[in-house]
Amino acid sequence: MLNSLAYLGFHDIKAIERMTFHEYLLRFEAYQLAQIKRNEELAYQAWLNQQVQATTGSTKHPRPKFRTFKQFFDTDKQIATVRKIFESSEVSENRQVSQEKIFVQRMQEFKRLKKQGKIIPWQKRTQAEKGGF
Repeated sequence: MLNSLAYLGFHDIKAIERMTFHEYLLRFEAYQLAQIKRNEELAYQAWLNQQVQATTGSTKHPRPKFRTFKQFFDTDKQIATVRKIFESSEVSENRQVSQEKIFVQRMQEFKRLKKQGKIIPWQKRTQAEKGGF
């Protein structure tokens, strides 16, 4: 939720809650790709600046430290890294499966504890047990 508010331009909590997990991942991937593009622009400006200043070799025979912009900032490599993370269906499926397993385990434990009488329904709790609610 915090990422949606901070980075994805959301201002409405209800809009965030309506968003599916898949939509969130897609939006966050797009945000990261936009950041790469912004970083590329900044890096290109820095590259142009360093082209004027940065050299290697002797003072009599200076050579530019980076001969091409791609040596300085490889945009394709940056994009491939982000896409690899988000497009790996195995990662998404494993995350979803593990979340489902955790939920099922917690529900089973909840039902077991409720059956044993260790969980008191909210309506039957005293004011002190409710913690002031």
